[in-house]
Amino acid sequence: MNGRVVFVAVMLFVAFVAGSHAERELVDRIVAVVEDEAIFESDIEMLITQFMFQQGRTSMTDAEHEEMYNRVLKEMINDKLIVAQAGRLDVDIPFSTVEDRVDQAIEDNKRSLGGEEEFERQLEREGFKMEDLKKLYRDQIRNRMLVEEVLRMEVNRGTIEIGDAELQQFYKENKTEFPMRPAVVHLQTIFVGFESSEQVRVDAKARIDEVHRRAMGGESFTELAKTYSEDPSAPLGGDLGFVKPEDLAEPAFAEAVAKLSIGEISDPIQTSFGFHIVQVTERNPDTGEVRIRHILIRPTASEEDVEDVFAKATSIRDEIENGASFEEMADLHSTDPNATKGGNLGWLKVDDLPAFFQDVLAVMRPGEISQVLRESAGFRIVKLLEREEPRPYEFDEIKPELQRLYEQEKLEDLYKEYVKILRDKFTVVVYSAPSSSN
Repeated sequence: MNGRVVFVAVMLFVAFVAGSHAERELVDRIVAVVEDEAIFESDIEMLITQFMFQQGRTSMTDAEHEEMYNRVLKEMINDKLIVAQAGRLDVDIPFSTVEDRVDQAIEDNKRSLGGEEEFERQLEREGFKMEDLKKLYRDQIRNRMLVEEVLRMEVNRGTIEIGDAELQQFYKENKTEFPMRPAVVHLQTIFVGFESSEQVRVDAKARIDEVHRRAMGGESFTELAKTYSEDPSAPLGGDLGFVKPEDLAEPAFAEAVAKLSIGEISDPIQTSFGFHIVQVTERNPDTGEVRIRHILIRPTASEEDVEDVFAKATSIRDEIENGASFEEMADLHSTDPNATKGGNLGWLKVDDLPAFFQDVLAVMRPGEISQVLRESAGFRIVKLLEREEPRPYEFDEIKPELQRLYEQEKLEDLYKEYVKILRDKFTVVVYSAPSSSN
């Protein structure tokens, strides 16, 4: 420890309030020291409280608390070892980079809790102030980024080589632990949207054009989304978080996102949900993900419009019942951008479908056609082509995921070995030991 003497004030008293324990004052104490950095009991309790905040929980059992306490202490010791190594390597993270990640973490919390209002209520319940939360995130995120950078420099991922035979063995040994392949259905569809009513389409397009004009004129995209967007993301300023463009189901939406520069706002885009404008706020070159905001204006149909579109969908179904080709009718009338030629939706997980849709499919047999189904943006007819019930995954079906999991396991082993090396380089004193060794 370079001659430094660590003064351990085991009975250091500090007033501390930790979220769900807001009614009781804790006596703080040092539970571990890594080099010259102390870990206080309050540090651990604060992280536990933060976990509960993120999960929207207000309590946990004594057993859950003990298990989490031990796990958090181990992780804090390991992280402080790596941060100490970062100091020796002269590794640092720019303040602006940390602040960007802090703002991102706050927005992610808001989205996971259901919006600004629920976020504020949870802050109040847990006894947090926004600045306290930001400071907590700031310290954690900086440390986490230091850890990531040191590991990138010091732990050689290139030493991980996984052969096919080795991966096959990993699959056989862990097959029973993998989740089952869920029930899937192969569907064709004909969707007749309200935008097929010309006046509805014109009105919605006029509204999105006005919002687009104001956004391009310099008004806050976030505030415009909160005020005008008709999507569940509106309370979050239209924030959809990080996504991969290729994972976006709507082709027009995905194409626009892929082309946008950071901060750029798209022209109005039409999808099966209505009209959108999109803004890319961040790009992660390592993962290919982008963070996006959008504003959605849905076509607002009058009762007369609804009746007209329903009559059109019913007429299409009647023609199919009388012998018309489902594929040809889909090509002529369907406006679902997720479907390929002939209205083909491909294989879909049943659990990913809306509840009412699952109920409809539950009583259908392959080859049957549904009744005309009402959705928020129009009417849909579905043909069930095939159904497969849940079963174990075959090796080839999850090979990429197996590769990722096995590599992660190997990396964890390298990480543990690296931490052991650091324990020999730095002084670690634990006054409250975790229940199991590292």
